[in-house]
Amino acid sequence: MTPRSHDRGEVRIALAQIATCPAQLGHNLERHLEMLDRARAVGAQLVVFPELSLSGYVVAHGVLEMAMRADDPRLAPLFAASREIALLVGLPLREPDGRISNAALLLEGNELRGVHRKLYLSAHGRFDERRWFMPGPRLQPLECSLGRFGVLIGEDAWHLSSALHLAQAGAEALLIMAGTPTELDAGNTPAGGRRWQHLVATTAITTVQPVLLADRCGWEEGILFGGCSGGVDALGRPLTTITSFFEEALVTVSYSRADTVFARSLQPAPCLERLELGRSTLERGHA
Repeated sequence: MTPRSHDRGEVRIALAQIATCPAQLGHNLERHLEMLDRARAVGAQLVVFPELSLSGYVVAHGVLEMAMRADDPRLAPLFAASREIALLVGLPLREPDGRISNAALLLEGNELRGVHRKLYLSAHGRFDERRWFMPGPRLQPLECSLGRFGVLIGEDAWHLSSALHLAQAGAEALLIMAGTPTELDAGNTPAGGRRWQHLVATTAITTVQPVLLADRCGWEEGILFGGCSGGVDALGRPLTTITSFFEEALVTVSYSRADTVFARSLQPAPCLERLELGRSTLERGHA
């Protein structure tokens, strides 16, 4: 990073678009370590992996065997790698009470910096996550040496209030980890990816912060995952061009804190959003 970029507070993040193999922890862990090596080589400071990147999405009964506590020895290689580069990884997290969360762990400096547990569990078809996971109980930014990040997993991001809460709590950028099935549109590109692009831009403009998406790719039990990783700045402008639909890729994105400060001088600050109004309206409706 050049002195000028350091003065502007530039952050360089790699989005690891991988094709996770279901319930193949050894293989998936190897792919994570390979992506971390590639990210270090291009000067990234943080690597964001997709939702459930260590286990696969359609894990069904295998979730019981794949679930790990945060101090599980199988995670040791990732903790060791975090001495040189921070990472955000997705996995089924076994809680102290034995229940399981669809979670993201932020690792840096061989330490666990924070955990986000998916709030809104999918409840359709074979993706009925409520059978296996408990929903997250709270929402707060995760912090490391690079700043304060809002983290959302999959369906969390489709509830705009989640991003607004994180912005009000001081998040400097939003990181979305997804593993979204998709269908092809007329141009043989992932239709689901286009929906994500619209959502990511809308979220950035509304919350006035950079929004980055790490999306998985490949096939799992006959289901296609589009791999639409990318990001936008605080004004909703693309930070990268998506060229690697369906294929594994390391998408590197840089944004400037100075640009975010400038964007917030042009648009209403998310701290002015009165989230309590929705609750009071519902309470009056049920009175």
